Amino acid sequence: MPPKKPDRRTARTRTALMSAFVELMLTRGFPDVSVEDIAARADVGRSTFYLHFRSKDDILKQSLTRPSGALAALVGQEVPIAAVIAQLEHFYSQRKINRVFFAEPARAIWVRCLADLIEPRLAQLLRASRGTRPILALSLIATQIAETQIALIANWLTSRNTAKADAIADALIATTRANVEALLRQSR
Repeated sequence: MPPKKPDRRTARTRTALMSAFVELMLTRGFPDVSVEDIAARADVGRSTFYLHFRSKDDILKQSLTRPSGALAALVGQEVPIAAVIAQLEHFYSQRKINRVFFAEPARAIWVRCLADLIEPRLAQLLRASRGTRPILALSLIATQIAETQIALIANWLTSRNTAKADAIADALIATTRANVEALLRQSR
């Protein structure tokens, strides 16, 4: 039996909800957007929103999965620096409208999203290292790495820093590797 095709209506509704959410968030800021606002902008009922997303935090987390995936890939994988630079240049070109992602509570949700993508990569690295035990719980290590990555990007984008994307990419790769190496070493 062939795999079931996704329902196009469901995909359209989900896309409409996500588009409405992103538009509202970028114009109003995360705290000032409600589930009711998102549903109204997408022209669906509130209950339809809840068929697709658990909460406003959930839709934010899902909207951040794609850009977070590029950052999570830096853990345990050789990522071409050109790909990291391209991601950073995208962030830079959108920095004025994307400031909402660097303010609480959106930033904390982004950190959690990124940490959730990093943690399985850390587990894979541990399995490959023949059972060494990390200094801290993997969830804490993943959160530390996510915080470090997002802090570097947020500080670069929100300050008057003149560093170029290639320098930030080098720093991002170096700090990620250093965090992984330091925090996954065997406990004493």
